[in-house]
Amino acid sequence: MILLERDSGANDNPQPFKLSGGMTCSWADVDDNFGAEKLRPRIEPWLTALVQSEHLSLLLGSGLTHAAHTIATGHPGPGMNTIQFNVRNEEISAAARLAAQRVGREEGNFEDQVRVAHELLRGLEIIASTKANNALERREVKDLRRILKDNLKSFAHKILAGEQQLASACPKKREQAFSHLVSFLLSFASRSGTRDRLHLFTTNYD
Repeated sequence: MILLERDSGANDNPQPFKLSGGMTCSWADVDDNFGAEKLRPRIEPWLTALVQSEHLSLLLGSGLTHAAHTIATGHPGPGMNTIQFNVRNEEISAAARLAAQRVGREEGNFEDQVRVAHELLRGLEIIASTKANNALERREVKDLRRILKDNLKSFAHKILAGEQQLASACPKKREQAFSHLVSFLLSFASRSGTRDRLHLFTTNYD
């Protein structure tokens, strides 16, 4: 695997890419800058062979949404940033971080926190069921349930706001984003008639 860096401040630079720190390869020097003309002949044959494989499934994450949103509006859509919990925040954050590291991510995100918080809520509900009405565990159950509800509602509103920003973007920019999106998907969907149809999956909420 070869990692690349892109000069984000050079939108008009025809050669914005370079090898990421510590990377080496046979077709580029460490200090070389290069553009799509050097990448295309190395990517296209591999991608063409992949697309024409007998069975093809495509998993799309939030990167596609952010790309379309950035093209249309000039800034990325709503992210999965972590939040603060007023109940057992340290424990939730530590468990979310551990869950993220198990799947190869360094830090937990909002989704990890919500999953951990739901597990914690169920545990607290079991403990609180044998406690007095004014017990700490019962108050924690009530507060944690409210925090989860409020933050899930806020997250849903952010997604809707992102969709609204995309829908109300400058028509020219919106059309450009749509063209990029269609072009990307068709590059996978345009398959020989003898091949199985493309199976498309997404982890996106939008």
